[in-house]
Amino acid sequence: MRSGEISKAEKAYELLRRDILDAHLAPETPLTISSLKERYELGWTPLREALSRLETERLVTFSPNRGYRVAGVSRSELLDLQRARVTIESDLLREAIHAGDETWEQQLVAAHYALKQAKPLRANMPETELIRWEQRHDAFHNALLNGSPSIWLKRFAEQISTQLHRHHRNLVFSPTLIAGGGADLMGEEHYNALLERASNVDHHTALMEATLQRDEKRAIELLVEHIGLTLLTYEGVQPR
Repeated sequence: MRSGEISKAEKAYELLRRDILDAHLAPETPLTISSLKERYELGWTPLREALSRLETERLVTFSPNRGYRVAGVSRSELLDLQRARVTIESDLLREAIHAGDETWEQQLVAAHYALKQAKPLRANMPETELIRWEQRHDAFHNALLNGSPSIWLKRFAEQISTQLHRHHRNLVFSPTLIAGGGADLMGEEHYNALLERASNVDHHTALMEATLQRDEKRAIELLVEHIGLTLLTYEGVQPR
């Protein structure tokens, strides 16, 4: 394959992957080659390669009868991801508490200060505000765990975070889709209260303080509680 073709294949992969992760393509959206060619102005070969790669990452599904589609989201998958996150991040935080130095502490405090300046989540908020919160939220959690020396656990944590990013985005932009209509039934005010609870900086403040005090038991408890907030938000928008 010529270098130009490799470049186009990589471009197709990056563009499609980003649109799926950022919920610009909603769960279960059909991914026909004709529609993708029009959207990205790329040819059949690079798009087909991109779809194949994304299928291995579980971001795209394929069936003979339905073709390619954006992978769906579900309570069971979210629960599975959060269990994996608890397992890995608990070990990382435990190691960080024991091994983290003064520089790590300073970086954590700085990341918390930056997160505190970002507006909490709300339904259909401007994407610029959402990106600001996402970046600062990710930076806080990276700083929290960065005191651990484990390279592989951090890589696994990053993979899980990537998958959860899509679920978080769809909760902000497509609550009705995810809840099967639950968000409309409850009203926007109550739904925004659920999102604010999940993104409130107070959770992060308590987690940071316990970590800096090297209170391992309390810090792990707060981390597990914090990770569970996404699932509580998801369950809160289910139709009654």
